[in-house]
Amino acid sequence: MKITYTTIAAMVAAFAIIGGIFGTAAPVVAQTSGADSATPGASMDTSGNMMTMWNQSGANHKWGMIASIQNDEQGQPAWVVAGHWIMQMASQNDTAAANTTGSIGRISDFHAMLQMVRFNGSAMHTHEISNFTQVGDATFDSSTNSTTIEGTATITMREGPVPDVQMTIEIAQDKVIAISPDPTPLQNHFGDTPIYGIVVSPEMIKQMIMRYGDMGGMMNMTKMGDMTQ
Repeated sequence: MKITYTTIAAMVAAFAIIGGIFGTAAPVVAQTSGADSATPGASMDTSGNMMTMWNQSGANHKWGMIASIQNDEQGQPAWVVAGHWIMQMASQNDTAAANTTGSIGRISDFHAMLQMVRFNGSAMHTHEISNFTQVGDATFDSSTNSTTIEGTATITMREGPVPDVQMTIEIAQDKVIAISPDPTPLQNHFGDTPIYGIVVSPEMIKQMIMRYGDMGGMMNMTKMGDMTQ
C-alpha cells in the first residue's frame, strides 16, 4: 500500500501545528476528517480530535522535517535544504522483522519533498524523493539505537527524474533521520554528507497543542502577532 492523500493531509496538519500555521492546516484537517467545512467549530478544531487523528494515522507511519546543510562539489557548506518526509511501514502482521529491528521492519513507501537554496538566497529549487523500494531487511544497532534501511528511489533533478538511485535511510534513536542517496547518478548534487532531518513524535504535537490550545486559539494568536508588526 502506498502513502495516501489522507495520510499526507494528516502529516501536513501536524507540520502546521509545529510551525504555528493553523490557517493552512484547518481546511486540510477538516477535509481529511470528513467534517462539514461550512460548520463553524468543526470537530477537528479541538486538540483531542487532533491527537486522535494523529494516533490513527501514525500507527504505521513515521514522518518529520528536513533541516540540513549540504556541501557543494568542492566539499564546502553552500546549501540549505528544508522540507518534509514520510515513511510508511509494513504492518506488524506482515513482517516479523520489527521484533529484531526496533520499531521498523520493512517499509512499503518513503516520500520526501525538499527545498534547496544557496546561503545567499539564490538558486532555490525543489527535489522529490519517491518510489522507494527496500532492498533486504532493515538492520538495527542496539548500541546506538539506530535502524538502517537500504533501497532504491526516484529523485527529481533539473534534467528530469533519476530512477533507481541507491539510497540509505538511517533513523537514530527515533529522533534523527539521515538520508544518503548515491552521489554518482546525481552528479554529487547533495554533496558528501547525508541529508538530515528530525522525526516528529506524538509528544511534540501534544506539547504544541497544550501550549497553544486549539486551532482557533492559534489563529487568533497569529492575527495578534500580525497586528503588532
